[in-house]
This record gives sequence, C-alpha cells and structure tokens, in this order.
Amino acid sequence: MPPGMVDAIAPLIATFMIGIFILLFPLSRRLGRVLEEWIKLRHESSPDRDRLERLELGVREIRQLVEGIDQRMEILGERQDFMESLIEARKQESLPSEAGPASS
Repeated sequence: MPPGMVDAIAPLIATFMIGIFILLFPLSRRLGRVLEEWIKLRHESSPDRDRLERLELGVREIRQLVEGIDQRMEILGERQDFMESLIEARKQESLPSEAGPASS
C-alpha cells in the first residue's frame, strides 16, 4: 500500500472508531442496566419475582391445555378418517356391477 494512502486512511479509521464508540457506549450501558435488572428479577425473592413465577405457571398451564386440545383434535381427525373409509367402503359395496349380467 502506498504511504500516501495510509496517511489518508488512518484518520478515517480513527474517526470511524471514535464515532462507533460514541454511538455504542450509551447503548451498551443501557443494555447492561437492563440485564442487571433482569438478573435481579430472576434471582431475588420479591413481589415482581412472585408475579413472574405466577405468569410462568400460567403459561405452563395454558401450554398443557393447548396440548390436550391438540391431542383431542388428532383423535377426532383419526375417527373422521375411519368413518369416511367405512362410508366409502359401503358405497363401493352398494354400487351395481358395471360388467352387467354375464353371458355364457
């Protein structure tokens, strides 16, 4: 790389790095505070912790109910398929033969 190009690129890289630091430093501090609060909420015994546990319990109960409904719907689908196959078999039996009377 020519020496003149290095002299032109070095200030651009330094400016870019300083700009990124200025932009990301407040965001990283805020993210650190949010993570700290989240960790406290998860590990402390507080009203918020109790509320979080109740919410998690409610979510688990709802998940179990939805899984139960899904199992019931699957069983109903299997029963419907079975009934349709029986109806189709009965229709096939009741249809007259297309060959007609056999001539000997």
